[in-house]
Amino acid sequence: MQRSQRRSLTLIVAVLLLGALAPGALPAPTAAAAEPAAARTVTRIPTSEKVIALTFDAGSDRGYASRILDTLADTGVKASFGMTGIWAQQNPDLVKRMVADGHQLINHSWDHPDFTQISSAQRADQLQRTRQFIQQLTGYEVRPFFRPPFGAYNDQVLIDLQADGYSYNVMWTVDTLGWQGASVAAITSRTLNAAAPGAIVLMHVGADSQDAAALPGIIDQLRAQGYRFDTVAHLLGVPSQSDSRYFPQTGHWLSHGFLRYWEQFGGLTVFGYPITEEFKDPATGHVTQYFERARFEWQPGAWPARYDVLLGLLGNELSRQRGLTSTAPFQRVSATSDANCSYYPQTGHRLCFGFRAFWESHGGLAIYGYPISEEYREAATGLTVQYFERQRLEWHPENPPAWQVEGGLLGSLSLAAGR
Repeated sequence: MQRSQRRSLTLIVAVLLLGALAPGALPAPTAAAAEPAAARTVTRIPTSEKVIALTFDAGSDRGYASRILDTLADTGVKASFGMTGIWAQQNPDLVKRMVADGHQLINHSWDHPDFTQISSAQRADQLQRTRQFIQQLTGYEVRPFFRPPFGAYNDQVLIDLQADGYSYNVMWTVDTLGWQGASVAAITSRTLNAAAPGAIVLMHVGADSQDAAALPGIIDQLRAQGYRFDTVAHLLGVPSQSDSRYFPQTGHWLSHGFLRYWEQFGGLTVFGYPITEEFKDPATGHVTQYFERARFEWQPGAWPARYDVLLGLLGNELSRQRGLTSTAPFQRVSATSDANCSYYPQTGHRLCFGFRAFWESHGGLAIYGYPISEEYREAATGLTVQYFERQRLEWHPENPPAWQVEGGLLGSLSLAAGR
């Protein structure tokens, strides 16, 4: 080949190479396949608080489950139970009691197979059968918590768990070895030696285990060291059936301390349905939730006997918004208490007859506050009403006797008015 031909060929090759390297000439790099989502394995709760989760696996015989529940009830401790479907099927009374007592249930498979030795379809079936049975029996939702039989899991198990709605693979910090025949002294020693903030303790309900016998002493000694107890779900901040309730009527959840207050101090009759989720009110800095007839405010330490919940002063707020405080019914009066009426010098108003009976029987001062007006006929509604610091009582003569006095929908009114 002559020099001129070689030069031309070199030039052609260079042009081709440059074209190949031009922008857009090379194929786009293939994106790396995303890692499949997997359940999170929990061996200890991430916290610095001195709190411990007691967990009990129930997968074989009835054993000492009733005795364990009695101890938990007597000591005021909430625990978590790893529950197989077979055990639940054989002991429905105990499962119902666990839910009624406020404990957490964790899916522990249907009949306790090693999840690393069965297929993905079989795992899904084990989970679904247990979940459906417990839900039909009690209404309880075990998801998103799973405890693996034998503590056996691998990467594929965790992927399958997540795909089936189980985000947490609950393991443990310490196994008491009660199921292996450890003595009460050995069980207690192992538990106390492993005690640490967020520790998860594995125990069993079966008759072969001395965990039930060791439990009262363990609780007493850990409390003496400053520990308290709670469920795995609560400590992870995940609402569970035991501490959350959904209201389809308004589409909102009611949880934890607010739920306990609502249930203990009036429920639907006094507070109505929740009409918001919990939220942090920027105006007050308090976690707040609105109900049809009330506003709950979370103020830790303000009133421990009432779950640290205070009720918003909706009666005060609404009467000011409507310019009612300067009207005659809101002006202080001079009076004394008698058989029909109680006089409250704190606000200068009386509380009489049916309104007084309702106020006294439905929570009194803590729920409604002092009266801030006299009874009067409200022109806008045509109802006889009386305002209180936290509520407005209304007289509805058209209702059956038990419902002729009702609290006004002040939560709904306040929320609609933008507080």
